[in-house]
Amino acid sequence: MAYTENSSGANLSVAQAVSASGASTNVFDVTGAGAGNAPNMIGNAGLATNLGTDLGLGQNIAHPGVLFTISTAGTGTGTFAFGIEAAPDNGSYSPGTYTRLTTSGAKAGLATLTLGYTLYLPLPPIPPEFAGLPRFYRAYFDLTNTATMSVNAEFLMNPPSIKSVLDSVKNFNSAY
Repeated sequence: MAYTENSSGANLSVAQAVSASGASTNVFDVTGAGAGNAPNMIGNAGLATNLGTDLGLGQNIAHPGVLFTISTAGTGTGTFAFGIEAAPDNGSYSPGTYTRLTTSGAKAGLATLTLGYTLYLPLPPIPPEFAGLPRFYRAYFDLTNTATMSVNAEFLMNPPSIKSVLDSVKNFNSAY
């Protein structure tokens, strides 16, 4: 899939057609600068420095995660799993190698993934072996066999509960 910068800062996928394993259409850049651009941050002694933001180590203050919603029901056979991946800046202001941070259990029988089905995956702490702080985040879809569906994936911070998250999304976006 082609890399597309996420201009809204929250939507990783909007009614993304999924018929094979792959990454979300959009990527979340914690600096907001966009791939290929230096972050507009001032560091030590007034020099431009890639500081970034660590979304995975909220210290019980920030609780980020991704809300997945099926926007077109699944058809076909096989299993489907949702995941979240992160990558550091590669030194040229673009994503380096992505690391899978978390994956849902595989959902067997795509008929269970009906229109409006939702799953919230909290973002875990960044593993110690991760090289630097992640700058880029994306959703990832693991699909086996032959199937199709459409998925929305939205990055959220501090959802009080999945019910209130869904109520909020419905109030702001009639597509849900």
